[in-house]
Amino acid sequence: MNVKTAFLIILCLNFGFSGAIKWLSLQNSHLVWNHGVGGMGGSVSGGSEGGGGRGIRSGVKSPCSIARRRYGLAKLQTKLCRSSMDAMPYVQAAAALAAETCKAMFSDRRWNCTSIDTAPFLTPDLTRATREQAYVYAISSAAITYTMARACASGNLYQCACAVPPREPPMGNFKWGGCGDNIKWGMHFAKRFVDTIEKQNARKPPDGEPEDKKISAKMRTYTAAVNLHNNKIGRKVIGESLSTQCKCHGVSGSCSIKTCWRAIPDLRAVGERLLRRFTNAKEIQKSYMVFENDIPEVPVRRSVSDQLVFLTKSPDYCTKDERLGSIGTTGRTCNVTSNGTDSCRQLCCGRGYRTVVEEKIERCQCKYYYCCYVKCKTCRSLTQRHECS
Repeated sequence: MNVKTAFLIILCLNFGFSGAIKWLSLQNSHLVWNHGVGGMGGSVSGGSEGGGGRGIRSGVKSPCSIARRRYGLAKLQTKLCRSSMDAMPYVQAAAALAAETCKAMFSDRRWNCTSIDTAPFLTPDLTRATREQAYVYAISSAAITYTMARACASGNLYQCACAVPPREPPMGNFKWGGCGDNIKWGMHFAKRFVDTIEKQNARKPPDGEPEDKKISAKMRTYTAAVNLHNNKIGRKVIGESLSTQCKCHGVSGSCSIKTCWRAIPDLRAVGERLLRRFTNAKEIQKSYMVFENDIPEVPVRRSVSDQLVFLTKSPDYCTKDERLGSIGTTGRTCNVTSNGTDSCRQLCCGRGYRTVVEEKIERCQCKYYYCCYVKCKTCRSLTQRHECS
């Protein structure tokens, strides 16, 4: 193997091929998702991204074009954006929800998911097919499924409506009614939005390509196959999280009408389920994959059928290393009394910690006097905070 080829392999491992999650940067956008901006009638008032003008013909970019240029939407995602623009506010909501959930799940760990905020410029921890990347792909796929399923049930999308009631009757003498979350359509949209890019990346390179391009393309195909599997796990967990919700109502609490429907829980509950899969994620080798129509796939085997998978071992995230996407834990707040992931021993990686004493001054013991004033005392309190060295 020559030096050029070796360099390309390192480059592929460090920067990966994960353009399909660049759309998570939409959490920071203020785009106006309106057909009028895209030249399909109507107009949008100025003052925010994508607003103003009479459409594309007047020289104003559509919000989908802006999203592609500024926020990393892939070509196929931009095409879907233009054909389903009324769904894009829910894609944007999914980006914010995925980021919020991921940060909440990892807030007390060395890797705390803050790298998700760098999108569309992704750091190596989200491009090298790591365990952390697996979680981000799964939660983002789940988030789109979640927001779309809820949007259908609320009647905000013309393409879909309430979910079709299950065939089996609900418990007791209740009947199906209400408006269930349309998870089937949510999954359909999520596949179109996040899977199509990976399927395109997963295709085997032609035999006639130069060796250096072949190596780069092969890494892309294997990474894409892993991403597709983790996307699927995210949607699968959403499906498994569906619960039956019932309501008993009638005149004077007579409970003459009893209805049930299927609903998705808060995405935080889905995030917790995925966190357990993150802990038990399986490292796989490229040789483990099988090819179907020149596209690598993670085979459906019992060992990985319900688990997140990854190709590259993660760093310990203790020290800052931009090549690996590690920001380190220096300055992070830790819990000196804990034995968990938020403990000073684990979070500070054995480097020790410093104790910061903070004085808080506030009004207290306020008393109302007639008539008409309030008199308070000034209270001082000391709090200790521990930061990793």
